[in-house]
Amino acid sequence: MKVFVAGGRGRVGSLLADNLEAKGIEVVSGGLEDGIDVISGKGLTEALAGVDTIVNVLNTPRFDAEGAISFFEGAINNLTAEGERAGVRHHIVLSIVGVGQGDASEVGYYLGKVAQERAVRSASIPATIIRATQFHSYIPVLIDQHTVDGKVIAPRSFVQPVELDEVIELLAEAATTLEPGSEVEIAGPDRFYHDDLFRATLADRGDDREVVTVDAEGAPDVMVPRGAYRTGTVRYPITGIPTA
Repeated sequence: MKVFVAGGRGRVGSLLADNLEAKGIEVVSGGLEDGIDVISGKGLTEALAGVDTIVNVLNTPRFDAEGAISFFEGAINNLTAEGERAGVRHHIVLSIVGVGQGDASEVGYYLGKVAQERAVRSASIPATIIRATQFHSYIPVLIDQHTVDGKVIAPRSFVQPVELDEVIELLAEAATTLEPGSEVEIAGPDRFYHDDLFRATLADRGDDREVVTVDAEGAPDVMVPRGAYRTGTVRYPITGIPTA
């Protein structure tokens, strides 16, 4: 088996590549550092030669709708076109829990992920979509993104962080055993409110930024699973946080 990891040098892609290689699977890393540009198509034809499965964990720093949609749609279109020529049989995409549920899709980045899911579903290569909640390790970054004038603006909405290693294992499972066409969501074992989680995380890090609680915009459960999902077993690494 030969797997192409689009975004193979990133935080998720590099761990996934290691996981698959430990299972005896040949991995082709597809990132700019490898001389492969999925968006322009540079190096893609050669990289996909003999590949059975694409695992797409590409990401973009663009949070505006135009930039995010262009990036995610463009990547799907190029991977589909070159993958079809190469005989790729399965395209797996890592997405986000809550994307595409209407009331979560006004943020530009989420609109990009909605477009990505739509594009891969309608493409010629059979696809699987894996949706994850926020990673444990990303919570400090999320806090920074919610900081305005030195204060952390935290919505009273739900968050259910998951350990990245468990997402990696699910992606590896999708590449090796899941039938194309599946849609699987994964979330951690505990559900919190953003403000409670942020306060506990800051306190644990010795960070004295004030957390200001604000009402949730839209439904409070929009970024946590609403249906069946895979439950991670690793708890958030700070104890004593009230669960929601």
